Amino acid sequence: MALEDDINTLTVIVGKMVNEAGDPSGFDVRSWLDHWLMEEVPALGNRRPLDVLLEPNAVEMLSSLLLRAQSGAFS
Repeated sequence: MALEDDINTLTVIVGKMVNEAGDPSGFDVRSWLDHWLMEEVPALGNRRPLDVLLEPNAVEMLSSLLLRAQSGAFS
């Protein structure tokens, strides 16, 4: 159950990001997150976020990663 709770937490975070970015109509937050969780992410050493979720403090690390991407920290 903890994994689903972590995914739900990340869904809320991404939802807030989308709302802050502008018009969220037509954007499926959960679908986007499900896709992102399965993709290899260079900032995670080419690991999948889903695999990272099995580690301690994963939600905090992934939240930070998403928020840095939103702010343009990786530009």
